[in-house]
Amino acid sequence: MSGGPPHGAACDLPDPGPAEDFEVLEVTHEEVPVWYHVYCTRSHPSTTAQTFAEGWGDTRFAPIDQADDTPVHTYYVASSPEAAYMESVLHDVSLSPPGLFEVASLAHFHLVKLKLPPVLRYVSFHTPYLPRLQKISRAQLIDSLPGCYPQTRRWSQAAYLQRPAAQAIGYGSKRHDAARCLMLFGQRLPEPPFEVLNEEPLAVGARRAELLALVRSLKLHEV
Repeated sequence: MSGGPPHGAACDLPDPGPAEDFEVLEVTHEEVPVWYHVYCTRSHPSTTAQTFAEGWGDTRFAPIDQADDTPVHTYYVASSPEAAYMESVLHDVSLSPPGLFEVASLAHFHLVKLKLPPVLRYVSFHTPYLPRLQKISRAQLIDSLPGCYPQTRRWSQAAYLQRPAAQAIGYGSKRHDAARCLMLFGQRLPEPPFEVLNEEPLAVGARRAELLALVRSLKLHEV
């Protein structure tokens, strides 16, 4: 886990206080009928469409812990396939200048189409609700560099602990800002936590063509 920003870059994100004014909203099927999730079997071959991260990884908002110091089980979803691709398959590929994309890596990726519970409550990290959180901005919380993840995770940790009714964190995708993202809290979801509608490999068929069309529209270099 990174302990700070790279090359001396500053993370000017303040730490959350003990009683932040977090906004809890609801998202319904009428608002977003289906969501998308991409999982990868490269490092963990047993990963499936239902696999939650249980305290592993190093992302903007996870891992975080429950009050008893056990890990919150987390799972990322996006409101479009393109955002799911950008936030997973293409997450580490430079867009400017255009970076390299290893086409063979698609063998490890799968796209899941799923339906969440009819009503899901989430802490909103969307821009209208950030200024009242110590006047922080999207640039500080969502668009900052990976070296700032230890600081941004303190806000997801605080949101989880201070809003016990929330089942997720909601925010706008950094890599594809036309889309919405959720980080689900597994322990606060019903059983089963969602309904898997479809699951497709990204190495073949229509989804491969869709992803490669996105790669080419971004003028990335295929290798």
